[in-house]
Amino acid sequence: MINDTMNIIYFGNGQRGVHCLEILLKEKYNISAIVGHIGDSDVVRLGKKHRIPTLQPRKINENNIVGKLREYSPDLFVLAGYRQILKKGLINLPKLGIFNLHGGKLPEYRGVAPINWQIINGETKGGCCIILLDEGIDTGDIVEQAYYDINVNDTAADIIDKQLEIFPPMLIRSIENIRRNKLTRVKQDLSVGAYYTRRYPKDGKINWHNLNAKQVHNLIRALNGPYPPAFCNYNGERYNILSSRLLDEKIMGLSGRIALRNKNGTVVIAKDKGLLITDISRQDGTKCSHKIFKLGDDLE
Repeated sequence: MINDTMNIIYFGNGQRGVHCLEILLKEKYNISAIVGHIGDSDVVRLGKKHRIPTLQPRKINENNIVGKLREYSPDLFVLAGYRQILKKGLINLPKLGIFNLHGGKLPEYRGVAPINWQIINGETKGGCCIILLDEGIDTGDIVEQAYYDINVNDTAADIIDKQLEIFPPMLIRSIENIRRNKLTRVKQDLSVGAYYTRRYPKDGKINWHNLNAKQVHNLIRALNGPYPPAFCNYNGERYNILSSRLLDEKIMGLSGRIALRNKNGTVVIAKDKGLLITDISRQDGTKCSHKIFKLGDDLE
């Protein structure tokens, strides 16, 4: 049991990092220090606004950084979107442990980019959770987990919005439970789940010959958000495919062929049937009409 002045060191990045930090500050939790990534860190900017000490180490596990964090006598670390991997010296530093806010359901989606992978795999139920960090990658005990629907046209941006609603109250409950010594811990069955590896911008290339219409649609919406979008090549140029819709009508033809057009978009044939492409842009992000794709031509 600890008192209400428990010292929290917050490690964060991106929308999740900023939003959850805002809630903790609003609820008057004692954030002793904030750790962000190097460069222009939105979490660090928020910390400075509130006159909280900030750090932006290039390598989080260096001895001098561990020493600086030890000076705060931390009770708890909270990780929200922070990308560096903490090693044993840091893991053992806070008295009560480390909460890591993970954007996928566990144990099914350990590793990197779980929001994207859940959509790519066609999941209709997604999850996000808080775990106690250990030396593995997303293998620690689960202390909170919540689930939500992934609808057929939900994008990664939509799922991020859903998680931004879910995470703050889940984090508050976890902090209050550990403060009152009432935290529940559920060990993961690692034989059930999988570890997903990092995705690269090149992985967004649409292979019309190998992916069916639903798989292409899932890839497009999985990358619609703050990520490099799905793309294909046409007449020697790269075009970003930003949104699509599955068709009730079965339209057949050669894979990659620009087949038909209607008022809502252009139909391109995937491995099994046609998919309606509704929104595209050039490689530099400039929006352009789907009508730029000429009927009878092929996308690569």
